[in-house]
Amino acid sequence: MKTLRLLLCVLACGSAYAQPALQSEHLADPDLLVDVLRTNAEFWLDDAWDTSRGGFYTNVARDGRVNFSWGSDKNVLTQSRNTFAFVRAFQLTGEERFLDAARSALDFQYAHGWDATNGGWYEKLGPTGTVQGANSDKTSFIQHYAVLGPLAMWEATGNPTDRQWTLDGLAWNDAHLWDSRTGLEGYFDRVRRDGSSGTGKGFNATVDAFTTHAFALNALEGSADTRQRLNDLVANVQDRLLPTMDDGVIGFAEQYSTDWNVLSGAGDQRRTIMGHVLKTAWVLARYAEVTGETQPLADAQMLADHVLARGYDHEFGGPYKDYDRFTGEMLLYGLQDSTKAWWQMEQAVTAGLELYRQTGEERWVEMADETMAFFMDHFQDATFGEVYADVTRDGRTIPQWGNLFKGDNYKAAYHSAELAYLAHLYATLYVHGEPATVYYRFDAAPALRTIPLNPIDAGPDGLRLASATLGGQPLAVDAIARTVTIPADVSGVVTATFSNPEPVVLESAPLATLSLSAPAPNPARGRVRLRASLAAPADVSLTVHDALGREVAVLARGPWPAGDQSVSFDTAALASGVYIVRLSASGDVRTTMLTVVR
Repeated sequence: MKTLRLLLCVLACGSAYAQPALQSEHLADPDLLVDVLRTNAEFWLDDAWDTSRGGFYTNVARDGRVNFSWGSDKNVLTQSRNTFAFVRAFQLTGEERFLDAARSALDFQYAHGWDATNGGWYEKLGPTGTVQGANSDKTSFIQHYAVLGPLAMWEATGNPTDRQWTLDGLAWNDAHLWDSRTGLEGYFDRVRRDGSSGTGKGFNATVDAFTTHAFALNALEGSADTRQRLNDLVANVQDRLLPTMDDGVIGFAEQYSTDWNVLSGAGDQRRTIMGHVLKTAWVLARYAEVTGETQPLADAQMLADHVLARGYDHEFGGPYKDYDRFTGEMLLYGLQDSTKAWWQMEQAVTAGLELYRQTGEERWVEMADETMAFFMDHFQDATFGEVYADVTRDGRTIPQWGNLFKGDNYKAAYHSAELAYLAHLYATLYVHGEPATVYYRFDAAPALRTIPLNPIDAGPDGLRLASATLGGQPLAVDAIARTVTIPADVSGVVTATFSNPEPVVLESAPLATLSLSAPAPNPARGRVRLRASLAAPADVSLTVHDALGREVAVLARGPWPAGDQSVSFDTAALASGVYIVRLSASGDVRTTMLTVVR
């Protein structure tokens, strides 16, 4: 391994400290993601928004019209997730109309979604707010996501009503869904309507808690209790989920009994989802950033590497969907082609950018970059806006799944908005090393207030609040604590500028002159393909080297035109082992690794 690391350094000589090669125009120019977020949020503001009775319909067709054939529901998850999206749209654009839409969704949720008898949130609501399935169990999945929108609104506006609804929802979760038995701590999957008889544990109850509330609440409140809950959840991931990777071929166990025993029977109990593995990598890396602990970061990289090696498309970009974790067989659900899901693509982008932020290793930004390029080319609906739910591995839609819809019980504005929002901030601050602007709006209060502003998770040295203004007038800020002070009786939109105190890149650089994809398939037994790209015509050298650095094959040598190139070659003459593919042109070098098995 030492030889291989040295070889990589020698072959890539000259590329250190350069800005990474980017094929996605949306990461090369992150301001494009502001427009993506704006237009995707606007998609939901026509037919899906019931401006007369309030709230947003759940079932939405490809063109934005309500799909009444699927029902006229206005479910709690829809209101909360759409609120999150509209809040983030406001925060990147400064356009207050999005906060008006978010308030409509929350007013409907608050008026109809809370179980006044037993506490906790209902799941299904009719068009006027009538509760459907009032006696159904309550799940961690719904209870976690029900506070996503209220918490985002509290974060962006400081509204005390949203804060109280958030805290009430989380208090109910802690009282009824959290299993406090020593040695078995964790969120139950579900309880009865009255909060009794908790059963099951698993991925959604655990990892969705991070992204819906645990990180954001810790940033807003910063108490011993919020930090302890983060610690507990990380322990669940490291002590429960990760060890099950040794029992299978790919991924980890996602469903467990109430006492954390692995469920591995038929069907879903055997399934592992690449987006879940990447999401776990993302949250562990975020925890490492916030706390400075090193083991969660190592675990995060292990998980992301696992997906790259076993569940990732190195030809077209992005993670595949679902697998049988014991056999490693991809689950095709009746299709004759492999598929990708919109929300799983997001996890590859956010995990890749977070890992790049902390390590500076280009393989992570490459994963984010090629996934983002695929996502924008194939998931984003250029005709009607918003994104498809699923496509094939090469980007074709799947009408036989009925997936040209845009909204249902689980799909809303949330994931596409979160992707645009976070990718814009990550890329601006940590890929390009430039300042980022985020908007907040605060109502007047009778006393001076000091408010924390944390648009992304960051440790003490990971982000600075460079400045803040209100009505063009500067406000007092604590750059390191990331707080702003609002004078008494002052209201309005705050424009906050954040900076990266320790940028990964040392200087700004244009889009790289060349790029080289990972070979596919990899590992390989026979013929493999690579993709390369030149910004301008140049003489190139594309060669293969063994672990000692010896040239063992020449794939191309001579003039190439500008643009994308595809190279195919047969590995039959190569022995089993690890090889380095090296592309050089105009003084720039790119390398990628190839594993040959016999």
